[in-house]
Amino acid sequence: MTKKPTPILLDAPSVTSLGDIFSIAILLGQNTVKFFERLSEEARTCQNEDTAEVFDDLARRERARVLVVRDLATQTGSDVSIEVDGYWLEQELREGLASEIADNPYLMTPYRSLRLAAINKERVFEILSTLAANQNDDEIRHHAEALAQDELSEIAELRLRRRRASRSEVKTAIDKAGLSTPPIELENFNKTVETVHAIIRTMVLVVRSTWEAELNDYAEQALGGLLEDFKDFPDAKLEGADHEALEDRIIHENDNLFSALKSLLRELESTVDLFLAYAENTASENIVAAAQFKAERYVSRIAKIRDQLNLMVQV
Repeated sequence: MTKKPTPILLDAPSVTSLGDIFSIAILLGQNTVKFFERLSEEARTCQNEDTAEVFDDLARRERARVLVVRDLATQTGSDVSIEVDGYWLEQELREGLASEIADNPYLMTPYRSLRLAAINKERVFEILSTLAANQNDDEIRHHAEALAQDELSEIAELRLRRRRASRSEVKTAIDKAGLSTPPIELENFNKTVETVHAIIRTMVLVVRSTWEAELNDYAEQALGGLLEDFKDFPDAKLEGADHEALEDRIIHENDNLFSALKSLLRELESTVDLFLAYAENTASENIVAAAQFKAERYVSRIAKIRDQLNLMVQV
């Protein structure tokens, strides 16, 4: 049975020379630059400066990468003047990633910017690696594989930067707690989870009590869901000096409910990434399973908080 082509490559141009593969890589890179520039402009228009700066940096890095590919094409004597249908380049980038782009540029965070960039790179890797796999010419396949491998390295770097994103401008409470080293025993992991949940639960309680007058029914449901979903440690919350320090920080850094919910969103994203990092860097299968499960539970609440923020922006 003949294998059907991958949907992403249905309308792909043919590759019969090194010039073809280098042209595709260059145009994909140029497309990515335009993508980041557009999102940077939207974020800056919404006075979301920290996110705009991340997109600016991503665009700069991609321009440099395009120049590297051009130099490689020149070294191999390849003609990169061919045209590739722009629709083929952009269709999946726009449609397939729509759900990953913030509904409103006000709400885009550096974390989500880097997540989006990694997803885009995964698409480019898929294209180049598939073209390489379907190529009979050894030299063309070799260069296609090398280009794909470079994209894979970029993906790893973006994932690392994503983990550090919340630390670049504003340190989250999760980050300040010094929990970045993955526990090696399940018992220690459970203690770490209790600390994480204590931070999140304390933030929710402070937000609810401080901005109670501004809460609508949906916001109350979103915050209440964070408390109801986690039965593991139902009473976990920070006490004493730790509680006072976090409460003071929340109130000091946020002057309204919208800002406070955005800080909570950042904390939840940091939490998810922390658990995913544990899953990637531990040898314990039990911790891998538990960390992935915990991350999934927080992801659902991120969606709820984001929905509420979107509603508040639209009012």
